Amino acid sequence: MSSLPVAPETAVPPALSASRDLPAPAAPWGPTLRAVARREWLAAVQRPADLLWHAGFFVMVAALFPLSLRPDPATLLQLGPGVLWVAALLAVLLATGRLFHEDLKSGWLDQCVLASAAVGLPLALIVAARMAIQWLLAAGPVLLVAPLVALQFGLNAAALGALLAGLALGTAVLVALASVAAALAAGLRGAALLTMLMVLPMAAPVMVFGAMAVHAAQAGRPAMAELSLLGAMLAAAALVCPLLGALALRSATEA
Repeated sequence: MSSLPVAPETAVPPALSASRDLPAPAAPWGPTLRAVARREWLAAVQRPADLLWHAGFFVMVAALFPLSLRPDPATLLQLGPGVLWVAALLAVLLATGRLFHEDLKSGWLDQCVLASAAVGLPLALIVAARMAIQWLLAAGPVLLVAPLVALQFGLNAAALGALLAGLALGTAVLVALASVAAALAAGLRGAALLTMLMVLPMAAPVMVFGAMAVHAAQAGRPAMAELSLLGAMLAAAALVCPLLGALALRSATEA
């Protein structure tokens, strides 16, 4: 009695068998970061009054301060750089004090943590993207109106250039510090006040070097030393603050 023929086993190609052992390719990071940037930009476009309020607050603080002084050009020139930096600091804190508060309440931060784990994207990169966009939204209006406000203090062209360069670097440092403080205070009552209390001591060196750069340029001296120190602060903040912010947000979502 003849036995039935048995079909030979189908040989698996070596390339296919090897590909089964490889891990699945990670999802690209670009779409996630673009989605974060698009969300923040659309939220800012839907509330244009907030952008105007940041610039208006800066103008109001810097313009009302000279009213309490003697109308002496020398006094205004001496105090002008410090007044402008104080106004810029308050405008940045006003815009960034509750940066993550509503995101935590709405559950958006939890989605960010899950999305970062799903695509293999470090949460620190998402925090860094939020900081960069927040700098554009908070410091951008301030930089636009700063030359007009600086005219009332009698700054010359060199001092005005040093002021704008210092504000561009210094406000980025302030936004990074305020973002970390806002991440630590997220979900707490009085988050904006807590953010201000945490940032003010750390913001003093930024304001001192920024004002010194303007004074040096006004006196005809080079201001590159002070601006270089602000650039070094920005480099350190860009490396450290996203990591600290990510740790604070992860702890806030797990609480």
